[in-house]
Amino acid sequence: MSDPAQMTEQDVADLADRLRAAAAAYYDTDTLAMSDAEYDAGIEQLRIAVAVDPYFAPAVADLLGAVAAGQSAGGDVEHPTMMGSLDKAPTLDALDALVHAIDGPVVVEPKLDGLAIRAVYRRGRLELVATRGDGRSGEDVTDKVRTLALDGLPARLTGADLSVEVRGEVFMADSRFPDAQEARASLGGAPFVNSRNAAAGILRKGDAAYAGLLSFAAYDVSPVADETAAADESYSNRLTLAEHAGVGTARALAPWLAGGAPVTTTTAVRAAVDALAARRAVLGFPIDGIVVKADADVDRARLGSGSRTPRWSVAYKYEAETALTRVVGITTAVGRTGRLAIRVEVAPVFVGGTTITFATGHNVTWMFERDVRVGDTVVIKRANDVIPYIESVVLDERPTDSEPWTAPATDPNGGEWDKSTLLWRSTDPSLSVGALVRYAVSRDALDVEGVGTEIVESLVEQGLVADIADLFGLTVETLTTLPLGEGRTLGSKNAVKIVAELDRAKGAAWNRVITALGIRMTGRTMGRRIAAALPTLDALRAASVETLAGIDGIGPKKAEVIRAGLDDLEARGVLDRLVAAGVHTGTEPDEAASAALPLAGMTVVVSGSVPGYSRTTVAELIEAQGGKASSSVSSTTSLLVSEPSTSSKYVKAAELGVRIVTPEEFLALLG
Repeated sequence: MSDPAQMTEQDVADLADRLRAAAAAYYDTDTLAMSDAEYDAGIEQLRIAVAVDPYFAPAVADLLGAVAAGQSAGGDVEHPTMMGSLDKAPTLDALDALVHAIDGPVVVEPKLDGLAIRAVYRRGRLELVATRGDGRSGEDVTDKVRTLALDGLPARLTGADLSVEVRGEVFMADSRFPDAQEARASLGGAPFVNSRNAAAGILRKGDAAYAGLLSFAAYDVSPVADETAAADESYSNRLTLAEHAGVGTARALAPWLAGGAPVTTTTAVRAAVDALAARRAVLGFPIDGIVVKADADVDRARLGSGSRTPRWSVAYKYEAETALTRVVGITTAVGRTGRLAIRVEVAPVFVGGTTITFATGHNVTWMFERDVRVGDTVVIKRANDVIPYIESVVLDERPTDSEPWTAPATDPNGGEWDKSTLLWRSTDPSLSVGALVRYAVSRDALDVEGVGTEIVESLVEQGLVADIADLFGLTVETLTTLPLGEGRTLGSKNAVKIVAELDRAKGAAWNRVITALGIRMTGRTMGRRIAAALPTLDALRAASVETLAGIDGIGPKKAEVIRAGLDDLEARGVLDRLVAAGVHTGTEPDEAASAALPLAGMTVVVSGSVPGYSRTTVAELIEAQGGKASSSVSSTTSLLVSEPSTSSKYVKAAELGVRIVTPEEFLALLG
């Protein structure tokens, strides 16, 4: 989107049209044209543009001033009082401010993600149901509601001869969504995008095939104006009356929230916010936030209402769990057990508190059933901070030239898949991505502490890591919720440590990076030799088979294998992604500085151990100080590092007149 402060008249008009179309789809159809987060961002952009230049105000008044900005048009049923929307509390501090302003009991309820309606009961019988419409009038959907038999909105109140008006949300419980999809398919319709859109479509059509699938929960109860009825002086008391008569309520959906009773402190309200957020993924019904409102009528009257919203209530919205994005690629890799891992790459989208760039493709059968294609617009979900997945495909947005995804016919080495289960597997042990990743983080390579076998297995199985470059794209948010065995997750403390280790590993010695690439015929020793001969990534990339063959210990056959491995990494973009991640890729040697190093020109053999160093790190130390590490003593050996002993290396060095120093003397020599 454009900078709000720089928007032209055409920019404003275009954005307003997109928002109106998205709102119309949201309120009046079963399709989804824009995510909640995108819509809210667009409205905020218009607000800023109008603040900068009031000239734009008349053109977007319907979006910035109407109830539930841009919702559907009114109908033939006039509401006795405005069916307003709620102001949004952007922060917890804003909730605190409301509690202080009310200075009395407040009610805390889940904010359902559904469709607002108004239902009128006269002497216990359901007489009228109308949609919110434009807030002043709505559509009469009484017959449709009777046909659909909404749970929580009975045709007759139980044990009560009440005349009341209830306002609330029509929604679909999670458990009913599969039934709705089945009914939709039987009627020849495309699958619903999500439960909210399913509820909208079902209520709009009123088809008996969907009877019993929708629910109602009231968030307001009041006496019918022209009937004699005792008006309770608090919302919670009126709610209790409705509940006893069989009306569903938002409060009853989460009776554990704030103890099911009004509270008076900011501490209690914040605790409720956290409690609802913690259970959000297992509530069984869709919410997008939490509502805080004054309970006592006297407090409501004192605070009053604005033109659109009451001043005694606000909604605090949680991070969106779903968002619309586009599939830009579908890739596959072989997991630790040979499992075919499918990763769906998507255009970056912010959802669930983080930017998502991929989703798991689960398995081949799942991909075929969902018919996910490159170019598709999809609803991506990240519920309860778990690995992102595709909830549904928006078929109406599918490009006309799209092609179905096809599973790879063979594994990368041409072998047949084992298809005995849903999880296709290769039987070729050389194709284990997990083994390559474990090798990359091992002590002889990048030496990333904290990344053990269990974590690597989960990273690969979840589609988070398919090569070494993917390691450097991991974030604390992603790792925190990484699923482990027995229902565990990695946790934030371990996630922070691992990300810090990966940041440190970006500066690993060039030879370790070469080793971590996992190219066949390159181990820790060969990694050092290649790094010495080809001190930068550019030099390695440019190396021909002949150049590689000339490096000590490689030869023509190994050189061909190494060159093929480099070409594969190049083709998959691994090397470019390592550079982009800031991984150390070598430096051109300074000849003068190298000649001045204490071990310049020396061939050094270490027998035994050097305090503080492993076999790999002591070899790296030797080479960093200008020497060449060797494993055997010969006439070309310049120095043997060893305690006095009768070992064959010590005896041979003494016979050849090779200088021998103890490990302590060696370290002192290096300063």
